[in-house]
Amino acid sequence: MSVLRFSIRAARKSAHISGKLLRKSLNFTNKVEHKATNLLDGVDYSIQINEKVPLEKIYYNSIPYVLPIHAAMPAVGSKGTVTLLIPSLDGSSFFGGTATALAVAAKLASLKKCKLRIVQTLKTGYPGDLVKFFTSEGITISDDAIQVISIAERSYNVYGYISTHPDDIFIASAWWDAYNLSRMPLKRKFIYLVQDFEPIFYNNSDRYVLAEETYKNDKFIPLCNTKFMADFMADRNYPAFKKSLFFEPAVSRKESGTLLSKKANDKKTLFLYGRPNVHRNMFFTALQAIDYAFKAGFINPNNWDCCMAGQNNLPDIVLSSGAVIKNKGKMSMEDYIEFSKTVDLAISPMMAPHPNYPTLEFASIGSMVVTTKYANKESLDKYSKNIIMSELDVESMAGAINIAVRRNEEDRLANLNNTNILTSWDESLDDCLKSILDRINKSENY
Repeated sequence: MSVLRFSIRAARKSAHISGKLLRKSLNFTNKVEHKATNLLDGVDYSIQINEKVPLEKIYYNSIPYVLPIHAAMPAVGSKGTVTLLIPSLDGSSFFGGTATALAVAAKLASLKKCKLRIVQTLKTGYPGDLVKFFTSEGITISDDAIQVISIAERSYNVYGYISTHPDDIFIASAWWDAYNLSRMPLKRKFIYLVQDFEPIFYNNSDRYVLAEETYKNDKFIPLCNTKFMADFMADRNYPAFKKSLFFEPAVSRKESGTLLSKKANDKKTLFLYGRPNVHRNMFFTALQAIDYAFKAGFINPNNWDCCMAGQNNLPDIVLSSGAVIKNKGKMSMEDYIEFSKTVDLAISPMMAPHPNYPTLEFASIGSMVVTTKYANKESLDKYSKNIIMSELDVESMAGAINIAVRRNEEDRLANLNNTNILTSWDESLDDCLKSILDRINKSENY
């Protein structure tokens, strides 16, 4: 081995070892910083460092979601806006509920012929090209008609302000934003875009109670994402939801192409919407159900490839049956749409009252889909008969997988042709937003 070659290899080895040490050091210092911050904020009780703390400090440091938002005077000569409160705006987060909230707000601003103001309330993100996103969703809005601000840096002793014009129309989707809007001196009722029953995000706790409280006042006009969501809220007897408006989401991907045809010898693809950090997606139950399906012979491992996506930094999963589920991480929307055309069977559990978007997206292009029942969500045949419902246990989910993989091609294609999943936000939102505006105008000085 030449001296030069040896020196380069030694330098590479030294850099590798130094990198590992630096990463470990960074991880340690981050943990120390996090621990020290929590101790100083009074929300880590492992060590007592203060004899007394103000209620506001311990309360808002423990539940930062409900840090107050204060109304400020509008600028002289300003006009009313459609103002959307959103936890964070980041180009990588334009999926699901975030994308829908943006679509609703932009469509309403277009209808009102006013500016769209987006207020980030929990974390300051960098949205990238919003106009490009809206264009991809079939919504026309110019860059100069959009304003993005953040009040995410507020704390118990650093106030956050939003200017409020009498003609502003406010929209909240997250419960904590609705909580704060209900406490602001607004001239009109705000729009509460309800996309999930958010108290179930928590165990029996302060946060559960705070989230549910937001459904019980009369400060808002409810707009529910799907009739399933509207019926669920009405069934719980919240007064405002007795006559709530709803829309069906425009999440069909059919216009970008349907499921790719495969040759007889080609392997099929099973896809799991895998997000262990989102507990209502029932990640571990789904893994057990897929494993059960392989062991029971419902799926031939020689004929199927398995993968999952939805969350980064997950390892590939080796099932006890021997099958391997490869993780694709959190994909970009472009990559997700392209990949979806290869998926023969999507497993997309959702322990919530709404049909989650992957279920509808995959059904719209002809994939078979397995998802779960919950409360009044017993059947999704109204969208597509290629969606197979299961109970919330392993055996039932595995049984639904068995039904899905045995659906013959002729029936699957016939069901695809009769799918009822919207493609246009105009079709989805136009009528209900006009009704919303009528109700808002009648709510002035309520």
